Amino acid sequence: MKLPINWLKKYIDIKLSPDQLAEKLTLSGSKVESVKEVSGDAVIDVEVTSNRPDCLSILGLAYEVSAFSGVKVKIPAGYQKKEKALTGKNKTGIEIAVEHKNGCPCYTARILRGLQAAPSTQEVQDLLAKAGTRAISNIVDVTNFVLYECGQPMHAFDLDKIRGGKIVVRISRENEKFLGIDGIEYVLDGKTLVIADAERVIAIAGVMGGKLTEVTGGTKNILLESAYFDPGMVRQAAKKYKITTESSYRFERGVNPENVSKASARASELLIRSAGGRDESGLMVKNYFSKKTAPMISLRMERMEKVLGLKVPIARAAQILTNLSFAVKRVGKDRLQVKPTPARRDVSKEIDLMEEILRIEGFDKVEHRLPPSRYTFEDLRDKKAMGLFRLKRYLSSMGFDEIMSYSLLSGKKLTDSGFEISNCHRVVNTTSAEQGYFRPSLLSGMLDAVLFNAYRKASSLKFFEIGNRYYKGVEATVLSLAFYGSMEENWARKNTSTFYDLKGAIENIFDYLQLDSFEWKDASEAWFDFGAEVLANGHGIGSIGQVSSAVLKRWDIPHEVFYAEVVLDRLFEKKPGTLKVKPVQKYPSVRRDIAFVIDNRFSIKELEKSMMEAGKPHLHQVALFDQFIGKNIPQGKRSIAFSLWYQKHDGTFTDEEIQGIQMKIGDSLKNLYKVEFR
Repeated sequence: MKLPINWLKKYIDIKLSPDQLAEKLTLSGSKVESVKEVSGDAVIDVEVTSNRPDCLSILGLAYEVSAFSGVKVKIPAGYQKKEKALTGKNKTGIEIAVEHKNGCPCYTARILRGLQAAPSTQEVQDLLAKAGTRAISNIVDVTNFVLYECGQPMHAFDLDKIRGGKIVVRISRENEKFLGIDGIEYVLDGKTLVIADAERVIAIAGVMGGKLTEVTGGTKNILLESAYFDPGMVRQAAKKYKITTESSYRFERGVNPENVSKASARASELLIRSAGGRDESGLMVKNYFSKKTAPMISLRMERMEKVLGLKVPIARAAQILTNLSFAVKRVGKDRLQVKPTPARRDVSKEIDLMEEILRIEGFDKVEHRLPPSRYTFEDLRDKKAMGLFRLKRYLSSMGFDEIMSYSLLSGKKLTDSGFEISNCHRVVNTTSAEQGYFRPSLLSGMLDAVLFNAYRKASSLKFFEIGNRYYKGVEATVLSLAFYGSMEENWARKNTSTFYDLKGAIENIFDYLQLDSFEWKDASEAWFDFGAEVLANGHGIGSIGQVSSAVLKRWDIPHEVFYAEVVLDRLFEKKPGTLKVKPVQKYPSVRRDIAFVIDNRFSIKELEKSMMEAGKPHLHQVALFDQFIGKNIPQGKRSIAFSLWYQKHDGTFTDEEIQGIQMKIGDSLKNLYKVEFR
């Protein structure tokens, strides 16, 4: 869009130089391609994005200038003229019929007679030339002038060349012919929206007028058309027939419906002024737009400050929106009510208004600060986000590498990972088959990362990922961990990672998170060969296991993968515990071992709890250090050995005291579990 400065000054009094104005426009979101001098005037070339068709006009850009300069826009009187629209029969003898109401929800026409075709004034010719259009005649130039002025395309038909006294907006017939104003005959398909008289097509709607009804030097009477045409149908026709015009460019992006009748009144005023004649009919209208009004938008100052990170006084916010042509009403101390305008269909929500204020106020005024997230490096107000960030640092210190995978997956990846597609949540209207489902687990992404690295000769992988999953109708933030290959890339340790290595890592993480009450329970998911469930306060919060050989085969992963997934949401709900410090003990602790054979049905946790209870207050630690199942051990049983540490606060133990406690613990184990001591 070319913006001649002298044309802009007709509507707004600006003191800025062309270069200053170009800089302000760019900073407010209207990118300037160039500033050139043309015939003693500066012309700014503005790149207009597809969501801002309002800026495809001088007045539209004037509102942009008004917003950052504070100077009000002067609207020409013709746009403010109020006239009664004629919707029924009229005395002109011209009948208007709209057969395709979806393609043309609003069509207006007016009859002007007694016009005198002549060259336009030099000023108008110069302004049009700077905007990129050559002058033709005072009649045609008015329609182009109004197009550039307000963005509403118009067309003038020679009234005396319209046959049958009829204008019909309809769909073209298959192989119907149309002679364009460019002298080319087009063969139309059966899908093109056209303007026709009683006998033939006289225009492709919104794209091009016809040669047979064009305005010439001998034209005295015209039918002035101003309408709203469906953007999709205009674009379809322009692409089909390879025609691009200033009109089609604007109709494709959507013109302001409110300008349809206003532009007609403005053009009528200019035509009578430049070419004489009279407006014989007034405005003839066929309007099929819905009469529903868009709801008011509420803008909360407190909310805007939180979202933008910038405090804008309510009076300043109201001024910006008013200068951008919105109707604004202040409600209370902290709220504005804003009426949406058809000229700005990209603004329909509170967040859109915030964006408008921010781009005018200036992005440079926002304090440089990363928003709260699990990836930020600043202190966070959000307790969960801060907890996740610290947990990541802890996992990194444990030797884990972080991965990030997609939250939307293909059905194949899910089935390859052992999931039932029927239990997974499908994405409606997905853009890709590769992103058809919400992930019910982070396992697929983890296997993808393992596969990628394993085939690049990585022999030791320790990965973690923190992300959201959607499982059984509930979204949750989870931690996933995986071991593959050697525990470490170390010449001194050759053995591979095991289930218990990963289990130990999980327990270290729980210790870091101050999760004291948890227990392991035998269980296995469909994608595990074997595994366990972890419970906190009786609720399952995760699972751990060896990924099944069938899953690994489908993924083509050559070695075992141990995987764990834990829900983190509840772990950050409680307040951090008070740090407790114990003094260094003056007296040494005493270690004794105990070994016995016991049924497999009893868990290690049960045994540890029973021994701690029997040995209190002096027993302060119990640790399993050996387990054996096999030769000389009855089926269904196992031989296990524990180390017990005793501590006294007021002296050292005697052998008799230690022996007494050991016997007490042994008796308790016999009574509760029928153990056999070795």
